[in-house]
Amino acid sequence: MMWVDRYSPKSLEEVKGNSMSIELLDDFIRDFKTHAKKAVILVGPTGTGKTASVYAFAKENDYEVLELNASDFRNKQIIEEFMDSAMNQMSLFMKPKIIFIDEIDGLSGMKDRGGAQALAKLIEKTNFPIVMTANDISLDKLSTLVKKTKVLEFEGLTSSEICERLDDILKFEKLKKDDFVVKSIASRSGGDLRAAINDLQTLYSGKLNRENLELIGDRKREEDINNILRLIFKSKDVSLIESSLDDIKFDELQSWVQKNVVLEYSKKDIPGAMNSLSLADLFKGRIMRWQYWRFLVYQKFFMSSGVALSKEKKSSEVIKYKRPNIGLMVWQSRMRIGKRKSISEKLASYFRVSNKRAFQMFPDVVNLIKVPEFQEKLELEEDEVDWINEKLLSES
Repeated sequence: MMWVDRYSPKSLEEVKGNSMSIELLDDFIRDFKTHAKKAVILVGPTGTGKTASVYAFAKENDYEVLELNASDFRNKQIIEEFMDSAMNQMSLFMKPKIIFIDEIDGLSGMKDRGGAQALAKLIEKTNFPIVMTANDISLDKLSTLVKKTKVLEFEGLTSSEICERLDDILKFEKLKKDDFVVKSIASRSGGDLRAAINDLQTLYSGKLNRENLELIGDRKREEDINNILRLIFKSKDVSLIESSLDDIKFDELQSWVQKNVVLEYSKKDIPGAMNSLSLADLFKGRIMRWQYWRFLVYQKFFMSSGVALSKEKKSSEVIKYKRPNIGLMVWQSRMRIGKRKSISEKLASYFRVSNKRAFQMFPDVVNLIKVPEFQEKLELEEDEVDWINEKLLSES
């Protein structure tokens, strides 16, 4: 069983952090009928206790939770059908009920622009408290809904709050505590308690150890990358984008952009973005080949601002960005180097030079290699010819 489920809080007192917001949530649900606004939105990053607080209150006070996900609300009609039933039917077990709508910012991805407005109108008629969660409520489409609700902010937990919970879990599991490990996990969590608990279980299950603890991702850096991706994909402000890149590894960011641009951009905008990424790759290759670091400014521009400027208009959908498959990229890089090495060995034999020298001179003779007659002399394999042609096309 996952520890994050086994040790989910059974009461609001057990929920770590955000004590003021939790107290206000408790008051809202208990005295729902006395409140002018009939719904609350719990806003904050993942792993800060938004969902846990709702279920902890329900367990402690014997409430039923009717959970809905905003991603199920594909249009206005479905919202009205779901909510009409939820707001008017009594609990099957004759318990008090909470209507819980998770990830309400997912409504902004609906093609039916009236979805949030429809929900805002329905809220006023509810017979039960409505609690919603969101990572971001700044989207224009949610403005009407936000006005009809009370907003409670949930902030990322402090390292000490996360350490306390991890210590408790280790005691329950009767496992020896390693202070260095616990503090490292907490500091890398980015305030996400759920992620920290998952990392702790991964480590204590033997899949990680103290020596390779760095394999647990630094979620603060990942959060920074996500913020930059939103700037690139949702704006065309070149100066703002450029100023956000100061402490980011360009190759890592480029991998993230390449992985997620197809999720953000329309089919019409994707080719332009991919062309910009190809140009970034071109200058990256020239930097590596010639050690001419002044080309870095061009790689930086095309992988970020170039991609931003390639779109006609931004998508209104809220996208959860996916981590690039670094292992696949390493494999692809090795395959590229492998092709160059195999062709260089044939060049070495033809020109009667060392393999090392042939590998170094490869960029200077690549145009010669594209000539079919020369390819025959080198006795290139079909996959090597295809690779050469693709390489020349990308650099043209």
